[in-house]
Amino acid sequence: LPDPDHRINLPVKFPIKGLNREFIPDIKDSRIPGAPRTYRGSNARHKGMDFYTGECDLAVLSVADGWIIDISADENFPSADVRDSILQIAAKTGFTPDPILENLHGRSLVIYHGWDDTSCCYARYSHMENLSEDWKIGDFVEVGQILGYIGASGTSSEFKSPDEKLQGCHLHFEWHEIKNGEDFVLGFYERDNDLKRKLYYDLFSSDDR
Repeated sequence: LPDPDHRINLPVKFPIKGLNREFIPDIKDSRIPGAPRTYRGSNARHKGMDFYTGECDLAVLSVADGWIIDISADENFPSADVRDSILQIAAKTGFTPDPILENLHGRSLVIYHGWDDTSCCYARYSHMENLSEDWKIGDFVEVGQILGYIGASGTSSEFKSPDEKLQGCHLHFEWHEIKNGEDFVLGFYERDNDLKRKLYYDLFSSDDR
């Protein structure tokens, strides 16, 4: 069962097999936490860090030991037309309601990774093409274990030509820290984009390949 007192060792492993943190300083401003997402609301902002690889089907790895606490796997994801319609709803509201945002993550896992000195830490791994197993809530995963494979599920690229879909394949990764009853997404509330990149760079260990 999930251990409410589990301790996490920081920094954590990079979440894509064969890659490491060294390309984080070059990630575009539009792909970092806090970037505007006006297509789904005038006040909508991106929560995580997008790792575009130019490839699909690269293995997504668990960054640390942990337990799965949420899954979006084989639901009836919206068609292209339905996706456009619900995005119009979000645009009219000015933000993205949670039920709509959940659909936009596609195939995703949320994993509770435990406690550092001050915070309860968990991560979201989104847009996977496939999950590696028939995961269930409560399943334990080890650091470096394959969770699934990079894709474009939940994005507009999912409905495009193979070449365009290839360019859209990426891992959306969010690192959350719960402190004093508040859920903080790493980098989301910072103003400086280079600082946001540094926070994620420092989150990951230097020896991943």
